[in-house]
Order: sequence, then structure tokens, then C-alpha cells
Amino acid sequence: MCGRFTLTTNDYEHVAQALDADYEPADAAAWRPRFNVAPTDRHPIVIAGAAGSRRRLTWGQWGLVAPRDAASPRPPIHINARAETLASKGLFRGALLRLRCGVVADGFYEWTGPKRARTPIRFHRGDGRPFLLAGVATLRAVGEGGVVVPHFAIITTAPNAVVAPVHDRMPAILDAQDVDAWLHAPPADASTEAWLDALTAALAPAPDDALVATPASARVNDVHNDDAACLLAQPSLF
Repeated sequence: MCGRFTLTTNDYEHVAQALDADYEPADAAAWRPRFNVAPTDRHPIVIAGAAGSRRRLTWGQWGLVAPRDAASPRPPIHINARAETLASKGLFRGALLRLRCGVVADGFYEWTGPKRARTPIRFHRGDGRPFLLAGVATLRAVGEGGVVVPHFAIITTAPNAVVAPVHDRMPAILDAQDVDAWLHAPPADASTEAWLDALTAALAPAPDDALVATPASARVNDVHNDDAACLLAQPSLF
């Protein structure tokens, strides 16, 4: 499971440049660093641009909303989707076919330790650069004005050797060479199933040397805490 992540830079334009994506100046003006992104939060994602144009950095909302039914007046929200079953389940398969995205992050958290004293561990690149978590999304109207916003789930896969001692899942991180293939629609003459097989084959664990693990503060346990102190490990008593 991926339940929290970070994007700690204060330079939105730099993120767009690093990801080779166009962006709206108003989005850059509204940006602030995030140290504890939680489900239902709004957050930048990368999607395919119009034909012949670059990728777009835009806002999405974390949580893929299931269709409403009589047995569930409040539809469930899915924050993760398993790579292994992504193409076979109705809600996720539909999102996979229609709208794939990259969720912009520079780290993610998992927890270790006893139940009453869980310690967050932040996994991030050694150089601090942002990366893209593979995601699928659906379009959903929100607010009184009915503005249509992508609602996304982060895809998880088996852990690499760095994450495995802490958790049995990790987010699927898109390799730079796979980003465009992930974002764009298939060729008109492509077999749907063959295309899906190729897409999901890219959702492998990150190489073992791609990430480092750093203990973080227990402040991360509370979604209301979202500041640089979240990154600071708790001092040892001994």
C-alpha cells in the first residue's frame, strides 16, 4: 500500500522542466511544498498532452471513486491499485484503458515497528529529484461549478530490496523511457490485450539502487501535519 508521499520542492516550474511537461502559471503560483500528501488531497499529476504537444502537468485528486450503488450510498474511494490485477478488474481496467497518469513525487512513506509505536520510513532518490508514480484516473466533476478533475489511484507492485524489509508492496515508479508509452493511447491498429500486457510489464519494482530509506518523524502519522518537520527522524532516547 502507498498511503502517504511527498513533493518537497518549492519550485513548481523546476518540476515541470524535470518532467518535460507544460504547466499553467496559475498552478505554479498556487503551489506549496508537500511533506505529507494524504488520500483525497489535490496534487499535481502528469497526463498526455493533445496530439503533437508535450505532456501536461495538472491537478488531480487522490482517490479513484467507485460507481455509486444502492448498497453503498457513499461510494468507496480506492487510493491504490495492484499492478498484477490492474487489467482484469472492472473499475481499474476501465481507468487503465481511458486515462493513465504519472503522480509527481520525490518520496513515499511506509511504516515499521510495533503497532502502538509505528515509525515512518521515507523512500526517496539519493539526489532528491522528483519521479513519477504510475497511476490510473477517472474524470469526475467536483464542487458547485462541476469542474471536472482527474481522480487517481497509485499503482503498487512488489517491493525491491530496499523497501521489502519494511513493506510487502511499493508504488510502481515509471522509468523515464516508459513515461510516454504509459501516458499515450495505443496505436490505432494495436491489439488491446497486447498493448495492456506491454503497459503492465513496465510496472516492475524499482531497481534496488534507485531509492534510499530515511527514518522520518512520527508527525507523518497525523494527516494534519504537513511541514518540513515531517522529514526529521525522532531523536533516540539512548
